[in-house]
Amino acid sequence: MTTITSDARFLGLDLRALWAEVRQAWAYVQRRPPLVWLNPVVPVRLLQADGGESLWRGEARLDGAAVGSVKALLVAIELPDDLVLRLAWSLPAVSDADIPDAIALHAQSVSPFPEADLAWGYRLHSGGAGAVADIALASRRQIDRYVQAQATRLTGSLTPEIWVVHPAAVPIVMQGFGESARYVQAARGRLMRYFFVATACALLAAIAITPSLQLRLRALDAYAAHEALTRNTAPQVVQREALMKTVEGLTALAEIHAARIEPMRVLDKLTRVLPDDTALQNFLIKEHKVTITGLTANASALMQVLSEQKGVRDVRAPSPAVRSGGDAKENFTIEFMVDPLVYGVTLPAPAPASGEPAAVATAAQPAASAASGGKP
Repeated sequence: MTTITSDARFLGLDLRALWAEVRQAWAYVQRRPPLVWLNPVVPVRLLQADGGESLWRGEARLDGAAVGSVKALLVAIELPDDLVLRLAWSLPAVSDADIPDAIALHAQSVSPFPEADLAWGYRLHSGGAGAVADIALASRRQIDRYVQAQATRLTGSLTPEIWVVHPAAVPIVMQGFGESARYVQAARGRLMRYFFVATACALLAAIAITPSLQLRLRALDAYAAHEALTRNTAPQVVQREALMKTVEGLTALAEIHAARIEPMRVLDKLTRVLPDDTALQNFLIKEHKVTITGLTANASALMQVLSEQKGVRDVRAPSPAVRSGGDAKENFTIEFMVDPLVYGVTLPAPAPASGEPAAVATAAQPAASAASGGKP
């Protein structure tokens, strides 16, 4: 049968013991520099057994000018020596958390007072090979009677603490009286200091990350502005793309027209330069290449004439001229390249605006007559 235990364990670790050790280590660290200031020390006004008063902060007695600058709301009463039993006890090897229980058990075992009437307190100090506790024992009934006798010296409604001043001037606090109020105030002050430290750390962290946050916010704003601009300019972008496509088409068309040879201009040129004894039988234009075949009296002279024309180059005969039968003329085939700048397609000039002389439109047209050899 499976048994259910209430032990708080994780992966074999006793979480309660671990937490107790962590608290113990943290409490020890707080009692040492530089974190000792996290533990506030509450001032206490001590009503001494000899009728005087003194001001204490922790285990230190304030004297001189320091007394007037500190205000103590808590009160402690010093027990006279005739009401206190003192003893020193060498502690066994126990943890710090078990020290109060060990001292309470030892006090009950050595006390001459009944358990219900026993009041005790202790102070630890090192001595010899181990820790030594200075223990103070007293009767609760005697303490109550003494406190009632000191009622005229008490002010306020708080229950006074009961102290036994050690000969070494370090007080021993008797357990179970008004010391809880001091512990509460100390805990409250410690929490306030924790809060201030946490606030300071949060402010420092905020100061450290503020530039990064500002940069992120600026980036987000810039991104939002870019998105808004993109949405607002979407129609214009579409129109621009359409315009660019149109421009590209017009550019391609212009290139095609610029590279296209106008056959009529080539024929007009040939009509002007070919001698009267030459007859064309075939005329072919492929891109910038012109091929002509026909009959002429002298094919070599014809090639020489064509080579001298502006815009004509690479004149050659792919096959030799041949005379057929008793014919006095030669059958020729001649190829040559023409310049599109001279024999290309010329777009019409725009019509002149109203009021302008017709000579403006005439001057805008390309010089076709110059391409044809200067003849009218």
